[in-house]
Amino acid sequence: MHKIARLALILGSALMFLSTTYASVPNHDHPTTFLGPNVKGKFTSPLTNDTAYSLAAEAGLKNFRVGGTIGWRIADDQRFKVSAEYLWQKITYAFFSGDSNQWVNQGAIGADYQYTFINVDYKPQLDLDAYYSHAPSKSLSTVSGTFISRTGLTQPFVNARRIAGSNAAGISPGVTIQPWMGGKVGADLNYDNVRYDKKYSPNEDAKGFGGTVRLSQVLFQNVVFSASAAVRQPFNNYTAGLAWSDIPYYGSWTLGLDGVYTAGKNTLPNTYDVSVSASYYMDPAPQCSRAQNEAAAKFVNYKGYKGYKDQAPPPADDFLNWTSDPGVYMPQVLAIVDQRVTTCEFGIPTFIGTIANVEETGGFGSPISIPTASHFTGHNLTFAISSITPALAAGDTLVINPNTGVITGSIFTENVYSVVVTASNPCGLASSNAFNVSSPG
Repeated sequence: MHKIARLALILGSALMFLSTTYASVPNHDHPTTFLGPNVKGKFTSPLTNDTAYSLAAEAGLKNFRVGGTIGWRIADDQRFKVSAEYLWQKITYAFFSGDSNQWVNQGAIGADYQYTFINVDYKPQLDLDAYYSHAPSKSLSTVSGTFISRTGLTQPFVNARRIAGSNAAGISPGVTIQPWMGGKVGADLNYDNVRYDKKYSPNEDAKGFGGTVRLSQVLFQNVVFSASAAVRQPFNNYTAGLAWSDIPYYGSWTLGLDGVYTAGKNTLPNTYDVSVSASYYMDPAPQCSRAQNEAAAKFVNYKGYKGYKDQAPPPADDFLNWTSDPGVYMPQVLAIVDQRVTTCEFGIPTFIGTIANVEETGGFGSPISIPTASHFTGHNLTFAISSITPALAAGDTLVINPNTGVITGSIFTENVYSVVVTASNPCGLASSNAFNVSSPG
């Protein structure tokens, strides 16, 4: 029993030490946020024989999204859709002073043009997608404190914090084929240009090419497994899920279970999510072999910042399913940490010696020049006159250069002024000293 108790004490102490170390300043964490679990719902309905619309929403503990899509059938082999969405997420951001959970938001619009090669082997489909998104920046409070430096000294710091939003745009051409019965594969070439709104630190813009690969496979009737992997400039994204479609009830339903993981780049945090979904299609006419052709509408094609996209072959009229998959689906709000950290290696400024009392010797109104900086030691000091007693008479002037600490001015009256000079470092630590300035008596 004593050995067990001793072992428990050691383990508990180790855990407390690790917890303290993990939470210590400076903070070097790269956090991963679980956004779910989420529930998703979607309603899709035709407007005319060649147009349709879709409304979507999702909600979780740290994730809310609303969006809509309008699709047009241009011809038997061509179609086009436009989408818009707004996304709110509560993400953990790592600052020098510690992690902070912050709600951030983002709006996005996107469009998708698809061309289908009818009566061609492997049923190829070409897509051209484009998107634009905006995430506003967010100011946070400034945090100050101390930490133990590598040399073992207690060092003050000031951490100015904000969340840098972004303006992002991109384009992605892609192709999808059916190389075997019940299976579909696809690939996209992605180009992204993400510009973060940095203020305190160097830019972390993400710009350049990437790629996405996709796979869907019918497992058995009405059930499809789908997965995708995207290697992009702003992040890597991985998805997998199951969809059960063609559930008749005053229309057609598709139920889904999916998971997604986003690995942020350029200091973008990591996130992951698990969701259940229900999609309703107001389609009075039955669709032939929907399970084999488009049951995995949410996972068949991940493109750009788009999420899940159905790529059904032409024999089945999958226009509603295609419209229900948004032309833009951002997996994460593109916002990153922006901070300025000021450390004060020498702590509180130290006053040295005595600033001698000054008396004008050249008569009333003679120029005065009093150096004070040499009487203070510290790092990146600024200087100010804290007080003058009594108040300066009309015509008398005493001013200090905040960078050099030199006081200049003139005294035209017969007075003795008590002047207090304060030296401050960037961490707000200060030291003061007083001396007298007088005119000839």
